Amino acid sequence: MQIEQLEYVIEVAKERTISNASKNLHVTQSAISQSISSLEEELGVTLFNRSRTGSIPTEEGRKVIEKGYEILKIIQELKEDLQLDKETIKGELKLASSPTFMTYLLNPLAKYKEDYPPVDIEMKEQETQEVINSVKKHRIDIGIIANHNGLKDLTEDLDFKPFTLLKGEMQVYVNKNSPLAIYDTITPQQLINQTIVMYNGDYVKWFVNDFVERIGPLKVLFSSNNTDVIRKAVLNNLAITFSPNWYIQNSEIQYKDRIKMIRITNHDPSKIIYGMVYSKKKVLPAAAVKFIQYLEVSFQTEDLNTKAR
Repeated sequence: MQIEQLEYVIEVAKERTISNASKNLHVTQSAISQSISSLEEELGVTLFNRSRTGSIPTEEGRKVIEKGYEILKIIQELKEDLQLDKETIKGELKLASSPTFMTYLLNPLAKYKEDYPPVDIEMKEQETQEVINSVKKHRIDIGIIANHNGLKDLTEDLDFKPFTLLKGEMQVYVNKNSPLAIYDTITPQQLINQTIVMYNGDYVKWFVNDFVERIGPLKVLFSSNNTDVIRKAVLNNLAITFSPNWYIQNSEIQYKDRIKMIRITNHDPSKIIYGMVYSKKKVLPAAAVKFIQYLEVSFQTEDLNTKAR
């Protein structure tokens, strides 16, 4: 049995097809197929049920995959421990973040790159479910997300580490000429007849769906991934919008005199926790382990909730 055989089996199980595993591992399909067949012959079992719809692990295959994860994790841990001992941080750091958080990664990334210039950093902007999927597929090392109750079924096999200083809740943003601008807090019932524009992101969509189920229908003018269009709709007093409570700090600081943030009362599902996710089945590379320390230092010294109020 060879380590690469376990890597092939795990990747095929994850992708459900040899062709996709081949692309991810940059190995020919025939090489993967022959390697798995050789392992099956050595172990005397069939690892996959193969059909037109893909390759599904057998009961014996699942046992091999489970032990394979443990073996590869131990090997990777040993490699990373040796690398950290030598203080030779290098290689790649692959990150993905929900759009809301991108701005706040700039400072820790800049400090990290200054200290470890050999590390190649790849940063992707993705919606929360895309970030989670990328972590599960081991396409990125660390994902930065806004965690909420709607993600419970999606975070299986992942570790979530919250940023203790970063806790948010959904707010309402209105033009200061809006009739709602006289309020500092607002109840969900007061929002039912308001015209809404909404960002087409995972958390906002979950929040709105939950709101509709609990409170009642909303008048949604449109949803969009274009934050400029949403901002202009609010600035022109055509509608109001929802966003976490550091929306102004993140992208609207120049419009504070024209947009008012109003806290929603009596709606617990608006609570969110920001943090990082990574796979339980993959050892983080040394570059990622070190970057986590920079994130923790950054958010221990800068309370973004205070700045956003």
